[in-house]
Amino acid sequence: MLANNNNNKKEYRMMIILKRLVLVLMFFFTFANAQAETKKFNMVFVPASEKGDESDYTSLISIVEKLTGFEINTVKVTDYNAAVEAMRAGRADIAWYGGKTYIIAAEIANAEAFAAGVRPGEKNASYFTYFVVKKDNQIKNFSDVKGKTLALNTIGSTSGDLIPQVELSKISLLTTNKDDFKNVFYAGSHDACLLSVLNNQADVCGMSSRNFDARLTDGTFKMDQVRIIHRSDPVPPPPLAYSKKISLEDRKKIKKAVLEAHKHGTIGGYGGKMSHYIEVKDSDYDLLRDVVALLESKQ
Repeated sequence: MLANNNNNKKEYRMMIILKRLVLVLMFFFTFANAQAETKKFNMVFVPASEKGDESDYTSLISIVEKLTGFEINTVKVTDYNAAVEAMRAGRADIAWYGGKTYIIAAEIANAEAFAAGVRPGEKNASYFTYFVVKKDNQIKNFSDVKGKTLALNTIGSTSGDLIPQVELSKISLLTTNKDDFKNVFYAGSHDACLLSVLNNQADVCGMSSRNFDARLTDGTFKMDQVRIIHRSDPVPPPPLAYSKKISLEDRKKIKKAVLEAHKHGTIGGYGGKMSHYIEVKDSDYDLLRDVVALLESKQ
């Protein structure tokens, strides 16, 4: 009888211990799940094209999400200043910027460039500004643009505003000088800039080589419709950048995922398909900072 009572007491104590252990484990897993809640980041895009921007990055974002466990939501804005302001105000954590927009974002919005896409068959991520005219236009040489109607992208664009102004200054032409052009206007995007030439609204446009190639590939125009009368020197690539407000650990995860994304599937970026992404750093954009200062000194 005594032995049975002792056994019952032991079983009772064991049940109490097991219940407490279950409660501890439940608390632990609840706490762990709360700590492992998916981190969410917003990614903003400058308006370079009517036919892409954020959709070009869909596959890359999907892969980065899988590799990091983060959730990345896309935000498209209407102009370059809005893209910078979104990061400064904390509404965007990651961004695809043009080069000129990036150097402003780095100055006032805690942005840090970390990667840029390389297109298939190319050795680096640089691109160019093209000056494009319609095939039957009388403009033959770059210097012939004097006195004509010039279309550009948007104020703040690197390859559709800054670099065109730099290239024009090399032949002593200024977009702000009324005697140098019949008219200068901003079409609103690289695609619209090209279309203004095709539709005889402008004699010449200054635009990104990547948008030119993308619209040629998708059949928007054919090469026998236009001529490229001038190509700029290589332009530092439009970077992916993240806010320094993101923890260093999470920034490292995002960068690593982007740089390795090509190993996990087909990826895209500015201008369409990319073969891979390479690391870039803030100092890579000092050239553009010097260009901006030089151009401002001439105006």
